[in-house]
Amino acid sequence: MALTLAFTKRYFGFGDKDDHVVLDGGRVIGRIFLSPQSPADRNWMWTITARDYPRSIHSRGYSATREEAMKEFKAQWTLPSSPQQNPIRSAVFRNSSTL
Repeated sequence: MALTLAFTKRYFGFGDKDDHVVLDGGRVIGRIFLSPQSPADRNWMWTITARDYPRSIHSRGYSATREEAMKEFKAQWTLPSSPQQNPIRSAVFRNSSTL
């Protein structure tokens, strides 16, 4: 199973070119977006929003670039302790950006 990005507007009716949902299969599991309220040197926010993912301070963060946010999201989503972890699969983003 691969993680992919899609425009948030397509799924929720709001957002712009810098606002993306993260999909695992066809399921929305989070967002990555350019945040005006972020720290100055880390403008991209990522957050895991899947209902079956335990909420914690580790389910969200700020990154300097979208690509970095994608890597940090993926790293958190695929942790062995997460309910989504499956030792057979290696989740990767399919996007125009290479990880």
